[in-house]
Amino acid sequence: MGGRTLENRHHRRYARRAPSHGRKRRRGRQFHQDPLRRDPEAPGGQVIQVGDMADIQGSAPVKGLAKRKELNKMLEEKGIPFYALRGNHEAIPGRAVQFRELFLPTRKQEAKGLATRKLNYGIRHKNASLYFMDIDLTPAQLVDFSAWIKRNRNKANSVPRHCLVFTHRTLQTPMQFRECLWGRYNDSAAEQQNIFYRNLREAGVRFVVTGHLHAHDLYTITSPDRKHRLTSLICAPAGNKVLPLPLLLPTKSRVKTLQYRSGITAYYILTIHPDSMTLDTYAAPNNGTTDKGQQSDEFKKLPSYRIPMD
Repeated sequence: MGGRTLENRHHRRYARRAPSHGRKRRRGRQFHQDPLRRDPEAPGGQVIQVGDMADIQGSAPVKGLAKRKELNKMLEEKGIPFYALRGNHEAIPGRAVQFRELFLPTRKQEAKGLATRKLNYGIRHKNASLYFMDIDLTPAQLVDFSAWIKRNRNKANSVPRHCLVFTHRTLQTPMQFRECLWGRYNDSAAEQQNIFYRNLREAGVRFVVTGHLHAHDLYTITSPDRKHRLTSLICAPAGNKVLPLPLLLPTKSRVKTLQYRSGITAYYILTIHPDSMTLDTYAAPNNGTTDKGQQSDEFKKLPSYRIPMD
């Protein structure tokens, strides 16, 4: 998917879906089709969704995830792989089994470079290693996950230049909204965070894609010991949580905001070049604090951003 002019055997494009919820099925179908309409013939891409594929209250566990699987047929018809991970909506009882049955890749599906650990998994796609982290790991489990990626990358005979991580909860959260990956505060479990960041950097990870907070937030963040930096994206789905602007005290903040938008529904196209990555964001105004989807089908492109590789 994406522009043919950028596509060749060295460039691979990934469309990233923000989390969606079961109530907005009609609008959700149009939302999925928009990147396909832009370039339905372009090869080499895949679609990734960072959790919350089913609504917590509106859909039975099987029905909600099965509907998401049904919508994937439009991708399968074009030979476009779809990968997903669990969000908090899939963390309720009954959905872990269903997620495994419907979405966890298997070797029979010819997923290249597949590595699995419970509901965490990694794949190799062209010139990138992609790792998908399950919901609500403890700080110790987060460290273990980062060490697992590092071991996998170290023991391989050859590894792609790029390595990316996808998970639902965020590396940090704006003030007064305390649901980041590490618990109540951005600096919680600081010692484990330092190890996590170091392991990811040593494994070649530079970009982490997340969801959950219902706002578009692209930022860089350093480990609590200020030794390791990552770029991260919070994807914007339909509906808003009422969030403050991401304002933190400059002397204490480990976060540098690059782009921030609330009140939008967005999808993202990441182009993987041999030595760089470029993120393109397509956004439309949404319907405020509801989950009814965007106000129109016109998605406008925000400024592109080149992910730092240093």
